Amino acid sequence: MSMARATRRSGLSLALLGVAGLLFFYVTDPHFGPAASASAASHLDWRHWLFVLRGSPDNVVEAANELLVSTIIGLAGSLAVLLTGVWLVTRRSP
Repeated sequence: MSMARATRRSGLSLALLGVAGLLFFYVTDPHFGPAASASAASHLDWRHWLFVLRGSPDNVVEAANELLVSTIIGLAGSLAVLLTGVWLVTRRSP
């Protein structure tokens, strides 16, 4: 396998992981995710998954503020991984 092909394959893997990370942090955020919209009353309750994944403090406002910081950091990290993967995929071999 050539080096360029291996680089593109790893770039594609990083890009897919970045997209998965962005989706995860979007879905689990109480401000921007599906739980914030009016149509969040579907058969899946994302608030339960927030409780399972991140715990449940007594004060809902404080919990949402704490989650916003971790969501922003997670989105930034996932975006960095996505951009690195796209850069590796589009990179030309010498």
